[in-house]
Parts: sequence; structure tokens; C-alpha cells
Amino acid sequence: MSMFHEGHYIRSLFRVFDRFVRLLHKHPPTNRAITVACLALFSIGLAVFQRQMQRPALAAAEVITLQTYDGHTLPIVQLGAASTHDATFTADSTRLTITPKQSNGQGEWNTLTVPRGYTYSAALTDGSLVRLNAGSSLRFPSVFGADKREVYVEGEAYFEAQGNANRLFTIHSGQADIIVLGTAFNVNTYDRHIRVSLVKGEVMVNVKGKMTPLKPGLAATIDKQSGQVSVTPFEENMVLAWLDGLQIYVATPLRDICNALERMYNIRIHIDDPKLPDVHYSVIVNRQRPIQNFLDDLKATRKVNSVFDGKGELHLNFQ
Repeated sequence: MSMFHEGHYIRSLFRVFDRFVRLLHKHPPTNRAITVACLALFSIGLAVFQRQMQRPALAAAEVITLQTYDGHTLPIVQLGAASTHDATFTADSTRLTITPKQSNGQGEWNTLTVPRGYTYSAALTDGSLVRLNAGSSLRFPSVFGADKREVYVEGEAYFEAQGNANRLFTIHSGQADIIVLGTAFNVNTYDRHIRVSLVKGEVMVNVKGKMTPLKPGLAATIDKQSGQVSVTPFEENMVLAWLDGLQIYVATPLRDICNALERMYNIRIHIDDPKLPDVHYSVIVNRQRPIQNFLDDLKATRKVNSVFDGKGELHLNFQ
């Protein structure tokens, strides 16, 4: 798909959908089937677009780091292969693979840190795969214990956990623990909520001892302050779009979009006009394209000017 056709497709798709969202706010439909049909049409269009996209390649990973249990911080790009007393770590441009030197017994703890502007993966010693989004970290043992498997995650990560009924897999993410046997799900801890979106399998979300079961297609949202848990359906194409280098927003406050763009592009964004943060906006952002593509569309559709200051930080204001 050429840049012209891609940009044209994105703008056309979201302009139509944005008008639809505004119309729903003004005139709520009496027939629920109308809403469902329109949302389904949008999802189909999005799926077609995503199939046209290629997965992004990590250009340079010198700022992605592995901190080993003994305090050494190793740049992934220079790592190649490194060893501790209980594991060997092998890294390429997209993935860190951990190979244990012992078959049982809890190994030492290590931390993989993926800064803003990058994504990266880790293949754990039990065969589970973890994909980390920008501004995220994973704390994991070199070798899992004989009776349990535990990791800690901050930011956003997609897990493909290997099943093992004798060793539960537990992901600690702030106020919530996600307990799984074997499944695929997304964890997002970026903002004031923790969101666990289950793609397949089954998980239990533990918040202060209260267990909430999830089935595929459902997401648990945990308020970090109150600990309150709500379960709602989620749109897989939108939640998992980051795995294909995309961020998709439908009628989303501009402040939330800019928070994500800061992580995606490793840039500081200031919304100077006090009316702008609550402006709702619909857009697809492709991390393979420069941020200027987003800014041009924002100017054309919302009359928002952008300017970079002397420090390279971005400022947004109404025209």
C-alpha cells in the first residue's frame, strides 16, 4: 500500500466514523441493530487495512537494556550472547531468548527495560513469549521454580503463556495479579487503570484477594486508586493494534492520545490550549510514519496548530 493510498484510506475511514460518532451523540439510535451494523462495518474496514500493513522492524536497539541480578546493565544491541551462573541470554534486533543452565530451582531475577520509541520481545525459559510496548519493563527469573512461574510487568505487554497445570503462571502488575494456566492476553498499566484483555484461554484477575474470572473477548479494568474491577467486552483489532506498530483511537480525548504518542515517538508534547485536552479525536497512528503525518491530519480536521520549540518539544494550540 503506497503512502498516498494508506493516508487517504485512514483519513476517509475515520472521517466517516467520526461523523457517525458525533451523530450518535446528537441522535441516539432507537434500533440497536443500526449501531451494531455500523461498528461492524468499521471493524471490517480496519481489518482490511491491518492486513495490508507489515509488522514494524526495530531499527536500533542500543537503549533497550537487560539488567542482570548481579547489577550489570547490558545494552541489548551489544549483547549478542551473555551468561550468568544460571542462564544464557541471547539477543537479536527483535527478541531476547533466555536459556537456563539448570532444570529446576528458582533462578535469579533480571529486568528487561524497553524505553520510549521501541518495542521488543522476550522468550522465557518455559517457552512463554512476552512482547513489550514502548516505555515498559519485564522482571523475570532466569529459571522458573518447580511449583510456580512469576513475572512482574510495567507498561504494556502481550503474553502468550505456555500451559502447565502443575505450575501456575502469575503476572504481577501493580495492584492486580493475573493468574493463568495457558493463554494469550494483553496487560496495560500505563494510566490510572490496569486493563487485562483476554484473547484466548482463561485467566483469573486477583485484586486484594477478590478473584474475577475472564473469558475470551472480555477485559477487566482495575482502578488503581480504588481497586474497583469492571468487566466489559473489547475490540481485539484495536487493543492489539500496537503489535503491528499501530495505535487506534476512536472518539478519544486528545490528552490520552498525546500520552501514547510521547511513548511511541519518545517526544515531549505540551497541550498549551486548556480547551484542547478534552477534544475527542479519531485516528490511526503508524509508528513507521513520522509524527508529522498525525500533526497534518490534526490540523486539517481539528484546526490544531503544532510547533517544535528550541528543545525539540512539541506544542499544540488551536488555530
